[in-house]
Amino acid sequence: MVTSVATEDRVLGEIERLCNAGLDERTLLGEVVERFRNAISFEAICFSATDPASGLITNSVVEGLGGLKEARLFFEHIYLHIDDEYGYDGTSQKWHEPVRLLSEATGGQLERSLRFREQTGPLGLGFEMGGACMASRELWGGIVLIRERGDPDFRARELGLLRRVVPHLGAGLRAAALLSQAPLAEPNGDDGPGVLVLDHRWRVIEHTPAARRYLEDLGDLGPDWQEGGSLPVAVWMVMGALQRSLRPQTDRDRTRVPCLSVKARSGRWLTLQGALTEAKPGNPSQNMIIIEPTGPRQIAWLKASAYGLSPREREVVDLVLRGASRKQIATTLYISEYTVQDHLSNIFDKVGVRGREALIKRLFLDNLYPRMIPPEFRQTPI
Repeated sequence: MVTSVATEDRVLGEIERLCNAGLDERTLLGEVVERFRNAISFEAICFSATDPASGLITNSVVEGLGGLKEARLFFEHIYLHIDDEYGYDGTSQKWHEPVRLLSEATGGQLERSLRFREQTGPLGLGFEMGGACMASRELWGGIVLIRERGDPDFRARELGLLRRVVPHLGAGLRAAALLSQAPLAEPNGDDGPGVLVLDHRWRVIEHTPAARRYLEDLGDLGPDWQEGGSLPVAVWMVMGALQRSLRPQTDRDRTRVPCLSVKARSGRWLTLQGALTEAKPGNPSQNMIIIEPTGPRQIAWLKASAYGLSPREREVVDLVLRGASRKQIATTLYISEYTVQDHLSNIFDKVGVRGREALIKRLFLDNLYPRMIPPEFRQTPI
């Protein structure tokens, strides 16, 4: 496919409008993939949203990359493999380069890439082009386009288009974390944790009713969901991180926590954390995933990331949420009270509020726990 400059500019404009349209995460992922078809030729594509705290994938649109076997291979062995030449580890600084060609990363020897050797090569795929979707120095997603083996590599113009697009994608995914509103009540009034137990083949062997409700909120469950066939991406991601932490190859693997927060279809945030059940004679350990509504402090951190607060501003916010005075914040952070006031002014401007009470309400309550707020005090989400 050879596209004109006018076509590429039109596609860029459409994607920019989509990223500013207040779409939810899943809709944005799908619409962006459709726009890329009009500008770049590819055989397979993966556009994913990530949890900025862990770098783990929360949602994705994937085409042309195989089925259940290939998906498990990717999540368990490839995505978290920091030694891959292409740097697919979601927490790796390699992947934080804006855009990259697989051919450049491997010096023209695609076989140096673990993903190519284990997944895309056997599927008959070849050259890749990928980009990191960054916003305010946080990773909010990633996109990879792959050509059929035998097709030419991506051209400089196509790489340039992706380089122009990825900042908008990062901003759009970040906005999706802020714009949708949670329901006034949880299903069946049950906010308790749900538990999944999976075997070594990642099949669900036990689950609580609450776990199934949460899974249905994360995505559509097909008839084979207990065989692992239609489990939400977030579950696969946590399973992969759990397996990586159990077979550590680096210091980071040893400290990696298989945990992520993801916004469900209802608008509420859910946290998934992996663990092992206790082994007993004749009964080996099983993989366990605990799913529960995300706590207020975790949500506040995610929203602070989405609003683009700096690390120092997040420290100030954390102390404000604890009820610290301006003098106490200054003493704790070893800065002057004037500097604290400057930070607070910047924080209020970025979040779009006036004063501490409004800041706490916006970070903790708005769009997250609206059932706790009297109707007359609810604000329209920004």
